[in-house]
Amino acid sequence: MAMEDDDLYTAPCLLVPPNPSFQCSESKATHYVLFTCNVPNSSSRLEFACRSPSCGALHENEPSVHDQRSEQDEDECRVDPNFFDAGYTMAGSTGFTIWTGTRLLIEALCWRQDCYCDRLITIQRRLVNARVLELGAGVGVVGAYIAASLGGTVLLTDLPTLVENAIEDNLARNETKHCQMDTQHDNQTKDSHFWLGTHPRRIGNGWASSTPLDWTRPIHEQLTPLQCQSIDFIVASDVVFLISMLQSLLDTVSALFASSSHNDPSFLLSFQRRDSKDGEESASFTTVTRIIREVKGRGWSCHCLAWRPVMVMKEGDNGEVAKVESQVFVFEIRP
Repeated sequence: MAMEDDDLYTAPCLLVPPNPSFQCSESKATHYVLFTCNVPNSSSRLEFACRSPSCGALHENEPSVHDQRSEQDEDECRVDPNFFDAGYTMAGSTGFTIWTGTRLLIEALCWRQDCYCDRLITIQRRLVNARVLELGAGVGVVGAYIAASLGGTVLLTDLPTLVENAIEDNLARNETKHCQMDTQHDNQTKDSHFWLGTHPRRIGNGWASSTPLDWTRPIHEQLTPLQCQSIDFIVASDVVFLISMLQSLLDTVSALFASSSHNDPSFLLSFQRRDSKDGEESASFTTVTRIIREVKGRGWSCHCLAWRPVMVMKEGDNGEVAKVESQVFVFEIRP
């Protein structure tokens, strides 16, 4: 990334320290890892079954299963039972893991801190009871969290394998938790059911459902006209670490921008810097600079809402893996 971009997107005024009130943990269960997190103004927690331990989503003082894994656990992770599913890819398999960007995106959208910029505070207010479409939802953490904490109506989308083997199970796991039912919201409930389509689930103060969405196919072939035309926000977390995924993601976002243009939707994207040792010359991996360049090349704006430094494991030129400092960002992208 050019120095001016670094200065712009890592400005001290946009630095968001970890919120001590937001607490996550993970524990071992039979054949899966259980990731849990608390919700603002609630004593309960959301729970998500994952195929493997989270990567960068936990702080050092939070319970993790990384130090408790056996050789049998490692063998189970290396065997992908969905490898031969139609439309499934190795990139898609990363959706069964919770990544660094998930945590910052949840904190930025659903928690409050005095250091937040004015634009982020405005977005938080607009998100209350909003219609949100999540791209690349993985195991469903971000979408379920927005529904539970902000009362939103959230449609979580991903490849069919993720929807059938992760998202739907996790929405069912969290259904009716933290529920504060109010009869005055009956009309909102009916509207939510109509927009979400089949199998809407009450998640805390909001509603959520899931449906497959392939970024390489037209959205009107996969979503209903109402779903395409009534989006207030598009969200995604850590979904474009490969260059091959970036164009199809942005093409899908472009189609959603156009179909819901009267709602003036924003695209809220979290992304951890994973610049490879080849830098901008990498033929495989997306960089922050490349994302920003591609976004601006479409005539869209891209503003950083929040960022923080994170420690990640990275392979050096000598082949050794060590902890290095990186950054994770939350961007707002608008047409």
